[in-house]
Amino acid sequence: MSEKKERLLLDVIGGLEDAVEQNPLDYKKWAQLIEQVVSKDKEEQVRATFDKYFAIFRFDARQWNNYVNFELNRGQFNNVEQIFAKCLPITNDVDLCRTYVSYVRRVNDVITGGEKARTTVLSAFDFAVNKVGIDVDSAELWKDYLDFFKSWTPSSSWEQLQKTDLIRRLYKRCLVIPAAKIESTWAEYTKWENDVSTPNSASKFIADLSTSYMEARSWNTEYKNATKGLLRRRTIPMTLQDDNNGVLAAQIDLWFRWLELEKKNHLNLRDHELRQRVEYVFKQATYTLPFVPEMWFRFNRYMLSESEEANRQRCIDLMTEGFKLNPGSFLVAFQLSELLEKDNSHDKAAEVLSNLITHLSKHHDTLKQSLETLNAKVKEKALNGQQAPKGDDSDDDMIDNGHVEVKLSESEALEILDLESKLDDLSRSVTLAYINLMALSKRTQGIKEVRAVFKRRKNFEDLGYEFYVENALTEYYSDNKKIADRVFDLAMKNFSLDGDFLYAYLDYLILTNSIESIKVVFEMALTNLQQQISEDLESIQLTKGNILDQKKRTVRLKKSQTAMKRIIKRYIRFAYNYLDLDTVCALESRYLQLFPDDDELSLFIDRYRGSALDAIAKYDLCAELKLDSEDEEEEEQTKKSRKGRKRRKLSASEDNYSPESASGSAGNSSIVGQGQINSTQVGQPENQFGFVGNTIYSLLQVLPNAGYFGPPGEHIFNSSKLVELFNNLPDLPGDN
Repeated sequence: MSEKKERLLLDVIGGLEDAVEQNPLDYKKWAQLIEQVVSKDKEEQVRATFDKYFAIFRFDARQWNNYVNFELNRGQFNNVEQIFAKCLPITNDVDLCRTYVSYVRRVNDVITGGEKARTTVLSAFDFAVNKVGIDVDSAELWKDYLDFFKSWTPSSSWEQLQKTDLIRRLYKRCLVIPAAKIESTWAEYTKWENDVSTPNSASKFIADLSTSYMEARSWNTEYKNATKGLLRRRTIPMTLQDDNNGVLAAQIDLWFRWLELEKKNHLNLRDHELRQRVEYVFKQATYTLPFVPEMWFRFNRYMLSESEEANRQRCIDLMTEGFKLNPGSFLVAFQLSELLEKDNSHDKAAEVLSNLITHLSKHHDTLKQSLETLNAKVKEKALNGQQAPKGDDSDDDMIDNGHVEVKLSESEALEILDLESKLDDLSRSVTLAYINLMALSKRTQGIKEVRAVFKRRKNFEDLGYEFYVENALTEYYSDNKKIADRVFDLAMKNFSLDGDFLYAYLDYLILTNSIESIKVVFEMALTNLQQQISEDLESIQLTKGNILDQKKRTVRLKKSQTAMKRIIKRYIRFAYNYLDLDTVCALESRYLQLFPDDDELSLFIDRYRGSALDAIAKYDLCAELKLDSEDEEEEEQTKKSRKGRKRRKLSASEDNYSPESASGSAGNSSIVGQGQINSTQVGQPENQFGFVGNTIYSLLQVLPNAGYFGPPGEHIFNSSKLVELFNNLPDLPGDN
């Protein structure tokens, strides 16, 4: 390790090589590496570096240009021609094409080479303008072409006439293209036309071209208005996940504005010409925004819209390149696998999803290692005797690691929470990829291959419950209910405390009409969740100094409560539709006993709510009833009114006064022993110890809420006595 660190300090190139080996898609590191090796001027090392780079970023015209110039400066013309043969067919770049034309002119001197050399140069110019002449930044290329014609010295009057015709023809080609400097090109043309033609002829030629020129100039004005002069044409090595300042999002918006302008066809182009321009802009967009999956997807969809059968292979090639640059993109991977599936390349389609799983799994393992390393540091602090004394009232968080309490700084606590959140996201991402691989296998190869994918679950130990649910449903819809049941039984061993899994299990049993099993799983789910809720409530109360643990338990508590509500409501709806009303009433009573703060009206409405209409809330209450969702996110409040009355959300009646309802919640006063579970989020504010000491906080914990002193109008609050009380308390903030 020390040798590697020393190398990184002393060997800049070696350090950069290690960096790009570890992360081959690090565009900035590659650029730094190329700059360093070129400055060292070791030819073989430079060539090897460029070759490795272009194996990944094969569309980067800027680096292709640098490679060409490197070889040109050394007079390696054979190498230059080999480079052009590689890059010109796959890139569309004005500067690269100008470099190509410049090279052709350099090796084909029209003075010594005569007509043959001039013809070769003209062919190079034609190739360049046919390739990138429609680019909005192609004005300099067109100017080079015109200047080459103008520099020709004819040897006869016939050649002079030919020169004039060729220049005029070239002006007609470039002035219908809305290049950035079209106004100056038009001014040059009118001056030239007036110089070489009679007044009448000049007026006629200019008038014939002016209509097309005006269309191109108007389009150019629209382009400037759309892009506001802010659109970038060089590669932006950034993903949307790293776009903290919105720079990338702004560029994406500008590129889509350009594309929309092209599709409007204000230049009145024929269909094939329009598609050529739009595809050209899409290519430029992928060159500039290679790490934006949406751009690759949109380009692919545009080509498919013309002719799916004819363009399928082109789309496969395009999305393959996109996936190479975005190996963790679900959008690109799923689209590419679908294209390959339609092309009957089933093994390749499965390989794409397998590669996605591999990439995500590696990222997951890296994060997991980082989390383990951080936890190891905490344990090391404990072993080194840096644990906090038991009576310490520090503002730092505490963590119990091997029965030893250790100080955990705020930054460490936040880092742990962030890593755990990212790790959970990656686990769900890998699970999603496995699910789609399983679905692909079912569609293309049948249930046997599905079971082979199911066996691969052991390769990733953090697979989510969704994988088991989808596998069981796949077996069930393949007429293998017994196997589906066994899959759920297997999942139950790992996810018996996961409310979302228990809900999915209950839903499956309802689907399969397994009445007895429904009752068993329902009771098991409630028992498991209630036990976990009780444990979390107790731990939150006992470990007040451990903010990290409290945060985790508070989140889990909220999730468990939400899951329990959903499970009971699902069973109530099932019982109401297919069992009997006594069962429904018993379940509702049980629900209200567990969640006394919930509105019984909302619970009653829930079973009568149709899939398309909530008639009671809409017509009887003129209210928008909050719908249950997996995370109980607040739905956006509608501002519409009905019969002049503002809509409201259903809540407990204000007439039924109670101490708990006066403050809107019962705080921590739920009685777990009596089977009641507080439906509000339980736990301490994250930053509480930064504002008050432990003594004050403990006092506030045991004080009853204001509702116990009567209705709001009767509350008496003596602020001076409260301040006097706090002043006489020990352990105030800042006293430590």
